[in-house]
Order: sequence, then structure tokens, then C-alpha cells
Amino acid sequence: MKSSKILEKNPLLKRILTIMGIDKAVFYTILGVIWSSIAGVLGIFFIVNYLSLEQQGYWYTFISLGALATFAELGFTTIITQFISHEYAHLSEKDGKLSGDDSRIDRAISLVKFSVKFYLIITTVAFVLLSVVGAIYLMYTNINSLTLLLAWIAYSFTGAFLLLVSLLGAVLKGFDQVSKVQKIITFVSVVSNISIWGALMLGLNLWALAIGGIVNMIFSIVLFLFSSKSLWSQIYYTKINGSYNWLRETLPLQWRYAISWASGYFIFQFIVPVTTLYAGASVSGKLGLSLVIARAVQYLANSWGMTKVPQFNMLVERKERSNLDILLKTIQQQSLIAFIVGSIGVILLLIYIFPLINWSDRVLPTSEIIIILIAEGANLIVFNWAYYLRSHKEEPYMRISAISAIVTGLAVWATMYLFSSTLIALSAYCVIVLVMLIPAWRIFVKKRSEYNKTWK
Repeated sequence: MKSSKILEKNPLLKRILTIMGIDKAVFYTILGVIWSSIAGVLGIFFIVNYLSLEQQGYWYTFISLGALATFAELGFTTIITQFISHEYAHLSEKDGKLSGDDSRIDRAISLVKFSVKFYLIITTVAFVLLSVVGAIYLMYTNINSLTLLLAWIAYSFTGAFLLLVSLLGAVLKGFDQVSKVQKIITFVSVVSNISIWGALMLGLNLWALAIGGIVNMIFSIVLFLFSSKSLWSQIYYTKINGSYNWLRETLPLQWRYAISWASGYFIFQFIVPVTTLYAGASVSGKLGLSLVIARAVQYLANSWGMTKVPQFNMLVERKERSNLDILLKTIQQQSLIAFIVGSIGVILLLIYIFPLINWSDRVLPTSEIIIILIAEGANLIVFNWAYYLRSHKEEPYMRISAISAIVTGLAVWATMYLFSSTLIALSAYCVIVLVMLIPAWRIFVKKRSEYNKTWK
């Protein structure tokens, strides 16, 4: 039975979903997060049973180092979604193809073709970056295992190539097909996680990450292309008539995004490899798993804002200020409610369930995970402000992102170097995040006021 028919027969359910702002895009994103939560629990089972505590540490160290791909991508997919959405605001879809003003269609398709060519370069850079930096890190930590190094290189390849795959999703999101993209991402997540668990059961340990990445690549490419065959066919066969310098148009925003995205690594990922370096793989394994649990809650709550990015962009393009403000207020309220409920659920799980199944020794103490949750709640608020401001083709949070990265990176390094304590390091991280809420709020209020004056 289709979801629309189910809602027709259940008006109360329809009303609840409407109040909570759960449309198709949010639904599939939440479904994906629910699956990720289930997969996270199942993943813990496989990690605990098929990896040693030391291997668990390298598992999450690999994942954190893999986030270095950010330095090659540097927010470009976000820019592509943003620019395409601004073009699509004046277009529509007919029989799966773009319909409307020919010049707008020409610009939109030209942008897609430019982004694909550009991403082929980014993918190559990412692979080299990941392979070299990861190899140097492993050698610096006195790990001379050839098997471990090869496993890292294989994982680097999949991590780099998945950037190109993410571009396909970013293009479809720009054409307001967020629900379709999230549906595919959820399905692919199921398949790739199953492949990872199977690889762990076969004794492939850290190689399982690369195997999961390969499965992710294959299924994502096939589903993204075949789900919108008419659109991709139109893009492929359309001859560009105009002359556009997309590099020049996107560059003023790209370098600002680059600083913000690069800063994000030191804010969100740097702590795990540093912990491995100064406290050992066993401690970083607990930290990595704890971060995964806490950030799953934040990702769930972030579904409300993340899925509305194309709508933000199109409302700005149409200069619908009142609707833009209403949208922000709505997602801020709904996402915070979801985050609070999710956080309470996680805390109860840690207190009452983990001890029963003997998993408490695989994560940090509950008090430290609560510190992470507080920081992630503050980050969620800033993320929603950022969606609003970036829809104006600006990145006003560049400076505070850079400052946060420097301060957080130094604080994490210093505390782990001096004390080898995750409690002290996480406390410092949380304090920095809460303090940075103040300038983030001031920038949001200032920029919003400027936009209101410009549109009057």
C-alpha cells in the first residue's frame, strides 16, 4: 500500500507527521538514521566479537583519517547543490526532464557537466592525499604492518571514489529530489553494512571497511543513474549553447567553504587519531564508538534542516523572505525536540542496556558521552543557522570555523599530550563549542538583518 493511501486512512497520523514536519525527504532520512542506529548496535556486536580492542581503535582511526577527504572536496558538493537549486527555482520537471526557460536549462546542465569534470580531479587528489597522509601517520605511530598499510590504501581508494558518487546525489538534491536521494542512501547503507559484517565474520578485520566502500560505490552509482534516467540522459546529450565560467562564479564561495570544511576536520575528527597517538588504540576505540553513538542522535535531528537545503536556496532565489524565516523557525524547533528525545534514549540505553550485554567496557563512561551530546546539541543549532545563511550564496561562518578549528585542535592535542584523558579533552571541546555559540548567534542576527534590508 502506498504511503499516501495509508495517510488518507489515518488522518491522526497525517496530522502528527505534518506538525512534526516529516515529509518524504525527512522520513527517508530518519529511516536512514534509524537503520544507522540499528546497524550501529549490530556493528558493535560484530566489532566486539571479531576485532580485538586494539583493532577497534585502528578501525575508528581509519574512519577519522578517512575524513581527510574533506581537504580535497572542501564543500564543493554543497556549492553544487546550492547553485543548481538557484537555477532550478525557475524550472520544473516534466516526464523526468528539466522543463522551462531554455537559457536556465542550458546553465543548469552546463553546471552539472563542469562539476563532473572537476570532481574527477578532486577524486584523484583525495586518493593521493589519503594514501600518503595515512601511511605517514601509521609509520609515525611505529606500525610496520604491511597488511595494515595495504588495508588503509584500499580504504583510501574507496573513500576518494565515494566523493564522485556523492556528487551524483548532490546534483539530484539540487533538482529538489532529496527524498529520492535519501531513499537510495538508506538502501545502500543497508547493503554496505551487511557486506562489512560479512567481511568481519570471514576474518578480514580492517579490510572490511574497504569492502563496504566498494559495495557502496557500485550500488550508489547504479541507483543514482537509473532512478533518474531521463534527467541524466538529457544532461548527457544536451549540447551547451552558452559560455559559462563556473569556476569563476563558484570560486569566491569555494575558498570560504574550503576553510570551513577543512576546519570541520579539526573540530569533529581530529580527536580520535590524537587519542590513538597519546593514549593508545584501546582508548581511541572507546572514544570512536562513543562519538558514533552521540553523533547518530545529532544526525537524526539534523535531518529536518539538511533535507530543506534546496528549499532554502529556492526561497532565497524567489525572494520569499517570510517563508524563509518560517522554515528556519520550524526546523529549529523540530530538530531540537528530536535531539532531546534521542539524547534521553541514548542515555537510558547506556545506563540500563549496555551493562546487561557487557558492552560498557567498549565505550566511554556515560558522563563523558553526555558531554559529547551537549556539544552536538550546540552544533545542531549552528548547523541550522548555517543552512539559512549559506542559501544566500555566502559563508559568513568561515572565520569562526577557522578559529574554532585552531582552538579545538590545540586544546585536544594539549590535553591528550599532557593528561592522556578523554574526559579533559572532551570537556575542553564542549566548552569551546558552547562559547562559540555566542559569535555564531551574533553573525546570524547581523546577516539576517542585512538580508532583510537588501530585500525591502
